[in-house]
Amino acid sequence: MKKNFPAMTSGSSWLYGLLVAAGYLALALIHWRHSWAPLSQGYAFPDLGASPKSNLLLECGQTISLFFLFALYLLALINWERRGFSVREIIAMGVLPGLFSFSALPANSTDILAYTALGRIASVHGANPYLHTYSEFADSFSPFVEWDITMPYGPVTLLVFIVAGWVSVYGVLGAVFTLKLIWLATHCANCFLIYRILQSRRSDTALDPAFGLFLYGLSPLALLELVANGHNDGLLIFFGLSAVYALQRRRHGVALWLALLSALVKLPGVFILASVAVYLMWRREWRGLKLGLLGCALSLLILKVTLFPTAESLLSMANTGSHTQNSLHHLLIGAVLEIGGRLGMAIQYEKIYLLDRRLFSTLFIGFCLWRWSRLRSLSGLTRELAYIFLALLIGHAAWFFPWYVVWLLPFAALTDSARLRWAIIVFSYTALALYAFPDFIVTEAPGHRMWATLRIAVAHIPPLVLMVRAFRSDTERDRGESKDEASGGDLMKPGL
Repeated sequence: MKKNFPAMTSGSSWLYGLLVAAGYLALALIHWRHSWAPLSQGYAFPDLGASPKSNLLLECGQTISLFFLFALYLLALINWERRGFSVREIIAMGVLPGLFSFSALPANSTDILAYTALGRIASVHGANPYLHTYSEFADSFSPFVEWDITMPYGPVTLLVFIVAGWVSVYGVLGAVFTLKLIWLATHCANCFLIYRILQSRRSDTALDPAFGLFLYGLSPLALLELVANGHNDGLLIFFGLSAVYALQRRRHGVALWLALLSALVKLPGVFILASVAVYLMWRREWRGLKLGLLGCALSLLILKVTLFPTAESLLSMANTGSHTQNSLHHLLIGAVLEIGGRLGMAIQYEKIYLLDRRLFSTLFIGFCLWRWSRLRSLSGLTRELAYIFLALLIGHAAWFFPWYVVWLLPFAALTDSARLRWAIIVFSYTALALYAFPDFIVTEAPGHRMWATLRIAVAHIPPLVLMVRAFRSDTERDRGESKDEASGGDLMKPGL
């Protein structure tokens, strides 16, 4: 990709921005129509696109809106070399989509209500959410709570949840929009970090920083899941990007500690922590590694004393359970059970699930060790993390939801592999197939099992094929990346 792109004309950029804004306005109206009535009546809304209680017309309207937004998004990415936007234009055209996404009520998931409930356990009831569930506290917020588990997130998120818990005393909408405002600010901070990381290496890379800013900042999946539905994954991304930014500035100890914070948002952040540690070892940055490990050890000791007094409280973050949902493993285990039934074999689900977890966990760990053994440069760090998270979501995860794919979007903006970038972009689109098939089609309609299988296959198979294709094409180049510049290396190389 060339370094300098002719920007779109002012008129065409304004037209594009208005079309995108119209799509998000339609999405916001659909979400309000779906979620407001239940919330106003004092109970949780059903998941739009994943509940028999959802309105079929609203489900179809959401699918059309998302298809429209992704079509505009892909059109801009494909034509970036010829008609790229400037940073100023991207910021201008992102204002209305950001505001409309912020103004939308969550609709596809009630996770934001669970965040508030977890915050209320600590702030209102003065209990440890890693030791107590909300069913132990009967109050006016109980009808909004669908989870009866201890807190599955890290202590970094608890600080934010406590704020929402305090605000929820005055009303559920206040808590919802308090969280959404924090997530919107986090999304903007992530956009800033991506731009700064790319800009600081612009002299060594052919990838326009504006391109990375657009790819992540105006991704329909990111705005839908992080801002509209209010998921907390933006915090994991923030600390992961902060760690990369610190590495770029040779703040190695700080980078390792920031990577720990990403793991203390959600457990998958441990792969960022491990990757940063491996990078420092390969680079022989022993002083930074020692300081970082000391900071991590002190932080974990404080958390052990304050929040995790028992092994059970610590395991709460693992969110263990023997169930599958929306994953290829759901299809695999289902197929084994069905074949066994037809052959008259008494196969127990728990045994098949345990065998599946042992086999694929072993394969995944081996894959991670292999990729870490090839990690030498900062550009390699972002690329290997992309492959590890792709393998985690497609090949290992027993349950899967569309907002998990948002973890990959920063790596799509930062990676030096064009094919890997497109695998992630396509995944951010196909994952929304989980919302596109109305619940009736996959649960009750004639041939519903076929449609349910197709739904999962559409979400996972295309990005899997593209990942393998990218992996094969990148292998030869990876072998030549054994060295990097003392300043941190060429973080990015040619884009699309």
